[in-house]
Amino acid sequence: MLRLPGKLSAEKFLADHWQKDYLFMPQALDRLRPAISRNELGWLATLDDVESRLVFTNRSDGRVRYHAETGPFDEEYLAALPKRDWTLLVHDVEKHLPAMRKLLAHVPFIPDWRIDDLMVSFAAPGGGVGPHQDNYDVFLCQGIGIREWHVAMGSVDEDPDASDDLALTEEFQGQQHTAREGDVLYLPPGVPHWGTATRACITYSIGMRAPQLSDLVAEFLNTDENNPFYSDSDLNPGEAQSGRISAHAVDRAVRLLGARPNQRAEVAEALGRYVTATKDWITPEGASTGDAAGILERLSQGASINVHGMARMAYDEHSIYLNGRQMPLPDRVDTFVSELCATRRIQGPLPAIGAIAEVVAWIAKSGGFALPET
Repeated sequence: MLRLPGKLSAEKFLADHWQKDYLFMPQALDRLRPAISRNELGWLATLDDVESRLVFTNRSDGRVRYHAETGPFDEEYLAALPKRDWTLLVHDVEKHLPAMRKLLAHVPFIPDWRIDDLMVSFAAPGGGVGPHQDNYDVFLCQGIGIREWHVAMGSVDEDPDASDDLALTEEFQGQQHTAREGDVLYLPPGVPHWGTATRACITYSIGMRAPQLSDLVAEFLNTDENNPFYSDSDLNPGEAQSGRISAHAVDRAVRLLGARPNQRAEVAEALGRYVTATKDWITPEGASTGDAAGILERLSQGASINVHGMARMAYDEHSIYLNGRQMPLPDRVDTFVSELCATRRIQGPLPAIGAIAEVVAWIAKSGGFALPET
């Protein structure tokens, strides 16, 4: 877990900072492990199913401008990049390299279904993505190298001259922080910020997933109103149970939608489906009925199986959710599902019939397991 500064507890962090105020945390982490190298990040950026971007910093006539290119990229192109003024960003690293998921454990006081992905960036000296603001919470964990951060204390106007492929604000000075290995910057939604590498650096970004009203249940929309994002500024550490979408979270979604009490179950399912939905190009393939039966047979004999690295899983008091799909949660299975969300692994022997077997078969058919190659 992060070493919060001073005597700040997880409860106090949530009360004073979560979705309220940014926090710079010097030496909040030891050396990040597991880590990823520049070459490994570059290799990911050459793959067709990996979302990656290059952002270039152009300095001329006393002005700084940014433009982006999207991957995948050729190895030769990456090898020929200049010595400075660019950043490579790779999304969903923990899905492509499941071992990297361990870094998400540094924020155990945040419900894991709220975490969207681990984005990793490599910045050459002078590299950055420009001044901007995000619509989600993020923990920016500094790996090797040094990055200078600027954080605005108020609103900043959009940059009308920014490239169409980047949503940037005007430059500002704000509060300045020098991030070295082990330092962490927490940013709530909507806080303008920008970082520039003063020495080649790698940054690990733990970003959150926050549905908008329109992402949940379209039929509840009032088109005369705005389209707010889900928020949980009243989050408490007790909600951070592996995989569990708390009753408080559902209540917040009900309020966001302005739903009626008799629509609560429908809202809960919409929330569960959304927060476990996966991107089309990395959605795991489901097992056939025969393969699912084979998994149950092997588990009954003591084998083990891992949850697919790209699968997203959660549950609430009534349902289990996986990759945007929903299944009613059988009685007395929530402990099994919680442990599966926590460990992302099933170790047999497991009964080949019964409620747990039913859940396992559904998970297999929904793309929840890393199937053995044949």
